[in-house]
Amino acid sequence: MAIVSAVVMALALAVAAGSVWSAWRWKRRLALAEERLAQEIEARRCAEENLTENQCRLRTIIESEPECVKLQAQDGTVLEMNPAGLAFTEADRPDQVVGKSVYQLIAPEYRERYRALSSLVFAGNSATLEFRLISLKGRARIMETHAVPLRNAAGEITALLGLTRDVTERKRAEEQARKHLAELARVARLSTMGEMASGIAHELNQPLAAIANHAAACQRRAAQAEGLPPAILESLDEIASEARRAGRIIRNVRELVRKGTPRRAAVDVNGVVRLVAEVIDPEARQRAVAVRLGLGERVPLAYAEKIEIEQVILNLVKNSIEAIDDCAASVREVLIGTGRNGGDTVEISVRDTGPGIPYDLQEQVFDPFFTTKADGMGMGLSISRSIVEAHGGRFSVCPNPDRGVTIKFTLPAYADA
Repeated sequence: MAIVSAVVMALALAVAAGSVWSAWRWKRRLALAEERLAQEIEARRCAEENLTENQCRLRTIIESEPECVKLQAQDGTVLEMNPAGLAFTEADRPDQVVGKSVYQLIAPEYRERYRALSSLVFAGNSATLEFRLISLKGRARIMETHAVPLRNAAGEITALLGLTRDVTERKRAEEQARKHLAELARVARLSTMGEMASGIAHELNQPLAAIANHAAACQRRAAQAEGLPPAILESLDEIASEARRAGRIIRNVRELVRKGTPRRAAVDVNGVVRLVAEVIDPEARQRAVAVRLGLGERVPLAYAEKIEIEQVILNLVKNSIEAIDDCAASVREVLIGTGRNGGDTVEISVRDTGPGIPYDLQEQVFDPFFTTKADGMGMGLSISRSIVEAHGGRFSVCPNPDRGVTIKFTLPAYADA
């Protein structure tokens, strides 16, 4: 019996010891598991913090990007757009663009091309397109977008990522540069034509002088003859008169295109106006516009460079004639006036019956390259004002009470200069 009891006790002790060891082992395993879980939780927390930090950094970069950054679904729905893009679209709130179709912002003539770009991107390619954007407030911009596919972790394309910049100013500068080069070529052609006109004028001067001399000789002989009809004498007088007039026009043309260093002196503005009226008369008659003169009496001499002032008056009169012709005015008249403006300046005015100049454009018309004419250079008035201001004068634009506009400029009187 004692032996059996001892064996039973030994077994009991062994079982108890095994239970203690097993409990300790499980406890150890639990501690290790808890430690690993804590490490995983800490690693996940660090990963989430890093992810949040990266997202914040990326969000800051996108929101501070001065160009439009947008995410777009395949059907054209805008999923996200940064503040610069919202500013381009002139949206007051993000929900005016986000969740809406991008095609509401694209000019109709570019929508098919933009759909083609979207198809290329969702097929896995990158693409670039220049298009016209119409903002929510109706303002047009020229935009250039570079689009690439945005993929998820599985490599599937989930959206179009577009980076779009405003190239309106660049396109405008390119267009102005192109027009500038074209106008430079035109100026070169005009310069060549000026030289040719000067040569032709020189060649025509001699035959015109011969015509005038022969007409005068015929007049003298006809006056001595008897029985000639008066009509013949009148015709000879007209021939001589028109030959002298043609000679004056030729000399005026040569003066206008001649080269030389400008030199200011005493200028009879009434004489300059008469000269310009003769030069512009053929064009005025062709366009059925009457050019009238309202020359003041005892107008003081101006201190100016004669050729430059001729050019200014010619520009103004030519602009008025073209304006009247373009608007098909019933009253077709240009009035060139002169007079004294106070005691120390001379004033020249050009009044027309054209359509006039809108109030908000009265200052812009003097800006370089600004023009309201389809084929205008936009340099005539700008150059004219520069010439007048270089002489110490001033330009002014005054709408007429009935119709048309009057452009005036002043020059310093010779005595005061």
